[in-house]
Amino acid sequence: MPFKRTFGAATIAITLFSAMPAHANEAADMISVAGHQVNMVKMGAGPYTVVFESGFGTDLSAWRHVAPAVAKSAQVVAYSRAGLGKSQARPGERTIRANTTDLERMIAAAQLRPPFILVGHSYGGFLIRDFAARHPAQVAGMVFVDASDERIETELRKIDPARTAQDAKLSEGYTPPKYKAELKYVQGILDSGKLPAAGPLPDVPVAVLTSSMKHEKPEFFLHSPEGMKIWRSLHESFFRQFSTGTHTVTANAGHNIHMEQPQLVIAAIEQVIAMAADQEKRKQHAAARAALFGELDRTTAMLKNGRDAEAAKVVADAISASKFGEAEVNRIGYELLGKRRQPQVAEVVFKANVQNHAQSDNALDSYGEVLLGANKPAEAIVQFQKAIAIAEKLGKSERTLSGYRSSLAKAEQALAR
Repeated sequence: MPFKRTFGAATIAITLFSAMPAHANEAADMISVAGHQVNMVKMGAGPYTVVFESGFGTDLSAWRHVAPAVAKSAQVVAYSRAGLGKSQARPGERTIRANTTDLERMIAAAQLRPPFILVGHSYGGFLIRDFAARHPAQVAGMVFVDASDERIETELRKIDPARTAQDAKLSEGYTPPKYKAELKYVQGILDSGKLPAAGPLPDVPVAVLTSSMKHEKPEFFLHSPEGMKIWRSLHESFFRQFSTGTHTVTANAGHNIHMEQPQLVIAAIEQVIAMAADQEKRKQHAAARAALFGELDRTTAMLKNGRDAEAAKVVADAISASKFGEAEVNRIGYELLGKRRQPQVAEVVFKANVQNHAQSDNALDSYGEVLLGANKPAEAIVQFQKAIAIAEKLGKSERTLSGYRSSLAKAEQALAR
């Protein structure tokens, strides 16, 4: 929370998301979700779908300063939860699980496709955590905008139980009647200091944004210097569970960072998208390496049994399927020579690399080295000579040429012995 700051934005002036500028791919409408109408905005396009969860009692208009900018590079989806804004209310208690189930149904009804980047403000942080824990494979990243922490009142009570209890009463007083039942449910979480567990969070790229704004005459204990110190500490503690991400602390915005400093939230989302894309590339690269080495391992028995032509074809096909370039295949060849201790397979890999990159002096030199190591100096000489000729033609440095000539001399000496 805290609730007063959240409701300050929600009840003074809740604006419709139509305040956003028009977008070519925008679709702002009511969508039927399990028999109830939900107000949703979908705009933009890209490899990731960014889903926004607003704070307690706040509709989708909260993201009007952020979503249009993010929609330039990703598909953006913002919606009002049941009973908020234009969205139809649903019967039953509005628990975290009920809200997350609604989100799941909306995703299915709107045919939204993962991977998702989840953005949650305040209470919305609880909701994106629950969704991510339930669907870790669908989530590529998360952004927490001054998100609620279930431990906040537990920690505040350690310092001043009376003032902490007063915060809860003030929050209830500022809460409109229609939200009091849900507030009571959330207050139960804060009283216990534990979020209903849905499982561990996926270790995806994360951005955490924390307000450290100073309050001259704080009405809430949470806004006191002691309270804000705990707030920041809890955010730091939460952030440490992730291996990749950023934690941004700002003294220039209050609880509603997305309204007061939207550029920080936009930048955080873009950073998480970039980190998620980089992580996906690394996963794909690792998978391609694993598949390639799996195929290369198959050739060991072939080479031992004299099935050289069959092994060469397997290697050539595997390299082609991996889509690795000359430098990467070269590195794999040296890995086979060294750590993996598969010199015969390495020789076939280096040969295939030369066949694919006949004008690469580096590939020729590497193949020459493995041939020399395999006691094939005559064949090595041919490769070194070609490498030198190509390097001279390309105007390579004298240092490079000197290395190639040194290798050639070693091969010639070995042949003479």
